[in-house]
Amino acid sequence: MIEIRTQIHDRYSFELKVGFVAEDRQESSDFNVGFWMFVPSSLDITPNSFTTKEFYRCMKSNVRLKTPEFALSEIASGTALPLKRIVESSPEDLEYRMKIFSGIVKSSMRESLYAIQQEKDETKKKAMAEADLDACSHILESFLSLPEGQAHSLCGEYLCTTTSSHIFHLMDATSCGEKGKKLLHRIYEIRDLKGYPQIEISEKPSNSYFLHRQGVIKKSVESVLFLNTPKKKDGMLAEQVYYSLAAGLAMLFATVVAWAFQHTFGNLTWPLFIALIISYMMKDRIKELMRYYFAHRMNGRYFDQKADISMRGKNIGTLKEAMDFIAQENIPTEVMEIRNSSHIFSGEEHYTSENVILYKKQVHIDRNLMNFPDPYEYDGINDIFRFQVRPFLRKMDNPIIEGRCLDENDNVITVPCEKIYYVNIILQYQYAGKTEYRRFRLALDRDGIRSIDEVQ
Repeated sequence: MIEIRTQIHDRYSFELKVGFVAEDRQESSDFNVGFWMFVPSSLDITPNSFTTKEFYRCMKSNVRLKTPEFALSEIASGTALPLKRIVESSPEDLEYRMKIFSGIVKSSMRESLYAIQQEKDETKKKAMAEADLDACSHILESFLSLPEGQAHSLCGEYLCTTTSSHIFHLMDATSCGEKGKKLLHRIYEIRDLKGYPQIEISEKPSNSYFLHRQGVIKKSVESVLFLNTPKKKDGMLAEQVYYSLAAGLAMLFATVVAWAFQHTFGNLTWPLFIALIISYMMKDRIKELMRYYFAHRMNGRYFDQKADISMRGKNIGTLKEAMDFIAQENIPTEVMEIRNSSHIFSGEEHYTSENVILYKKQVHIDRNLMNFPDPYEYDGINDIFRFQVRPFLRKMDNPIIEGRCLDENDNVITVPCEKIYYVNIILQYQYAGKTEYRRFRLALDRDGIRSIDEVQ
């Protein structure tokens, strides 16, 4: 199965988290994802203005293992696998086990917060939040009681930061403020005791050292879950063969012309001299035309990039990706029906033209290799896709445009109107013979992203 979550990462980029989950009975799994972007033509996003290279510059894709799932209450009980693995680990594996434990705790907090936010009953929501706080407190104290060392200090600070963030989210979602503040004060005590830096309250905000440190620690701790995917161009050998063939055909043409004119007019004659010049001019054009022809043939057969997915030095699968602009008549009927199923206003489809970008990805994973020799069972991988929209903003109008109208007293007044552009995104994903679709609407103005919402 495939799981998808979206969020705005920052002012100019959004993030799609696509989870590929292998079925229990399958030793290997293949996933195909199509990412269709319908961009208003007024933004001038075309093959000439937005090349494949620029697309990949705007896109950042990380592949990581799906974090093993444990409930916070289960981790807090002390009988769950994550904490036991740390206690039982050898000195060589201690750092790895502590980092995995920290990643599991963060993932469990995220899933628990999501469940609390979805709960409609306020009494149940508060009870769930308070149980969460108790579990977080117990997990933090249990980890800090372990023997200290460099990895312990690193993961301890990471857990303090992660737990603090989780508490603030719980306080925003529920009325658990007093209990949350009590745990926050305990975390401040731990930071002072361990020498971890804290956010400084000042009239001139800086805290750059704090943010930089937390960013480095986050990358270090979570690095154990990220998979190595060094990308390279797909079809490089075939490309060189095709281009050599193009050069050979061009040279064959020039040689035949030279031989024919020499045979007819003899050596060192003006007709031969002119024929040689023309043949070499034609040779270069033939070579470039053949290269263009073969390149287009390759585009249908090969991807832009490919990568071997490796885990702790062992290949566990492959990944391939490609991007291209697609003419509307070549878009599958199912995708166009979903695009036209909902518009901002009725009849909009008759007056709006769009350029369509297709980004496609193929993923193959081997679960047997993925679970060896790690003590945890990983049931899949997450592909975190982040896209930067700055090139889409170049040709936009001002975010606020003044409109004029009459008020209730017939006075002419000026009213600010927001100028928003909409990019429709359709995800097509295929797995185990099934094809499913999800649609999202990205709202942009010249200042960046306004929202991203799923369209049912």
